Amino acid sequence: MDVAIFLAAMGISILEMTEASAIAVIFYGIYHTSKSYLYAVAGVATSLIPALIAGKFLVLIPLDYIAIVAAVILFYFSQKLFRSARRSIKGTRRKKEEKEEGLITVYTVSVVEGLEASLVVVGLMPFGYFSALSGVGVAVFAVIALTYAMKERVMKIRVPQLKLFLSALLATIGTFWLLEVGLGLSEIFTIPIFLFYILLTQVLVRI
Repeated sequence: MDVAIFLAAMGISILEMTEASAIAVIFYGIYHTSKSYLYAVAGVATSLIPALIAGKFLVLIPLDYIAIVAAVILFYFSQKLFRSARRSIKGTRRKKEEKEEGLITVYTVSVVEGLEASLVVVGLMPFGYFSALSGVGVAVFAVIALTYAMKERVMKIRVPQLKLFLSALLATIGTFWLLEVGLGLSEIFTIPIFLFYILLTQVLVRI
């Protein structure tokens, strides 16, 4: 086994799948439905499994266009969550359609994150197919463990704050995807973007 290939495949898979997992966990904390995990798994599987089977054709997928469309979806649900958080704080009943729209968002994020992981893993496969595949396999179990750990902590947070956090997170991912497509921005910029949206949501929700 090529250790370098194994670690690279495992690292990128954990990084991308953890983002999808985090969205699913937070969504579960808000709406208490296990469907969020199923949609996250389905989203990652939609992109990752075909890529592992027919990896050389992955370069033909217009990832930039997918990211742009996905970003629009994330912005849409981000503002819906923000408005829902305000309703929760004011004691107004939330709308039923929020849950279904949220599941679509979980799936969308998971598909794109799976695609991003796939691009790297497929690139590693010619140098060590078994090592790359093993890295992905180990990453799956690692993400399951991380998901369980996140779930315990997330369930202790009040629902309105979870909604605001998820709203900021979705807006951050959407903004980053657009900037990544347009400017080739590094992922390190997600930190200041996220902090900006966190502060913005906390200010606006009180208006």
